[in-house]
Amino acid sequence: MKNKGAHNTWEAWETHWTDYAESFAHPLKANNLLSRFITNSAVTGAYAETWIRFIAKTMLPQFRVSTGAIIRPTDRTRNLRSIPQCNLIIWNPSVLPALFEQGEFALVPFASVRAVIEVKRCCKNNQMENFRAQLKRQQKYLPDRSNILGLVITHEKPLFSDEVKANWLDDEKWENTPAITRLFSRSYKDVDINGVFAFIYFLSQVAGQNDLIVK
Repeated sequence: MKNKGAHNTWEAWETHWTDYAESFAHPLKANNLLSRFITNSAVTGAYAETWIRFIAKTMLPQFRVSTGAIIRPTDRTRNLRSIPQCNLIIWNPSVLPALFEQGEFALVPFASVRAVIEVKRCCKNNQMENFRAQLKRQQKYLPDRSNILGLVITHEKPLFSDEVKANWLDDEKWENTPAITRLFSRSYKDVDINGVFAFIYFLSQVAGQNDLIVK
């Protein structure tokens, strides 16, 4: 009976976190319904990005979350046209305020940046290397090069293959290999539980919270 109880407890634990991940990501399923009315990827992608920005703001109330670019003091010695646009910049205005800020847009000083998230509604296998290269280029715009995440909404295969734990970002390898995760399988059929928690734990670590319960 003892072993059966332990098994039931573990099963309940797993079921709880599965349900949590599905409930967490459920609003994004509406992104799939948008395609009944419009298939312009710029529009459907904007919906997904808005939801992700909302989650980031909810979990990181002490920071700003903006779309725009990161500006470094040495950029004047380079080609200013090469400064990349960032989907979501998580930054601390108490370090240095933005150079320009209007609504969701900001040009953020390098010293104020805490993390960057690049969002793709989908990313085909033949596009994945380009996406990794994009993330790699943007790493040099972050004071902490580990704090960049590629977030793909739907993909046919899991993209985060490491063990998902509350402090996964502490591994030094992410300084050289930007992390990428997904939230759903293709066509929003299944929620990627590990992918969802990799995203949640990324934000929690950027917030400085490493004491979450590991699922």
